[in-house]
Amino acid sequence: MAKDKKGSGIQQAAGLIRYFDEESEDAIQISRGTIYFICIFFSVTIYLANHGVIDWLGSTFGL
Repeated sequence: MAKDKKGSGIQQAAGLIRYFDEESEDAIQISRGTIYFICIFFSVTIYLANHGVIDWLGSTFGL
């Protein structure tokens, strides 16, 4: 029969999981909706910049 290993990876990582699972009271809290908005905003901005829309708006409206 195979010998059982002492100290598997799950047992060794259990302390780290408990350590990183706690949330700090002083940490900055960012909502999920804010993250979605920022990602979509930057994606649309980069898309429009790559297709020349931002340059066109600048030349049309004198920005």
